[in-house]
Amino acid sequence: MRPPLPTRLWRVRPWNPNPLMRVSDRAEVVLRAVAVVVVAAAVPVAGAVGTVSYTGAQARIAAQDAGKTKVTATETADAVRLPDGDHYAGHQDRYQAPVQWTIDGKSATATVDVTGPQAAGATVTLWVKDGQPTLAPARPGAAAAEGIGTGLAVLVETWCAAAASVWFTGTVFDARRYARWEREWRGINRPIGKDTL
Repeated sequence: MRPPLPTRLWRVRPWNPNPLMRVSDRAEVVLRAVAVVVVAAAVPVAGAVGTVSYTGAQARIAAQDAGKTKVTATETADAVRLPDGDHYAGHQDRYQAPVQWTIDGKSATATVDVTGPQAAGATVTLWVKDGQPTLAPARPGAAAAEGIGTGLAVLVETWCAAAASVWFTGTVFDARRYARWEREWRGINRPIGKDTL
């Protein structure tokens, strides 16, 4: 009957006085124990890193989006397709057109990307900041997604590193054990035809 898990774990403890337990066995047990501790400790560490990342992303996004205003602009000329060199092969054609909008009683103009070969007079929705077109504000939850992604990346990388360390060390130890067993077996086993009476 196989002994219970606590008994088996106690038998492979590194300080076991059993002379049959090799130094490599003790080192491997210690490494696996350290790996378990690292894997467990990685959870709160990843949570803390993710929280810091979320806080930083939230502050950065708030600063970037501050002062952005949504306006409706009017094309003052027909849209023009950009030359092939101005967009990636295989992607849809890009069009730009000069537009004009009014904000706070002041008119402003710019040349912006539009969705297609639109004619003059078509309307375009823009986000502007400091009187110039800018990117749309970040989507709700962008900071949370960044924080979660960072935390998960730290967690997965730590777990993979721990697993790789255990696997690599185990592979090296096994190779050394097999080589030693082979040497011992060659020393015990007489070559065929060399037996003596």
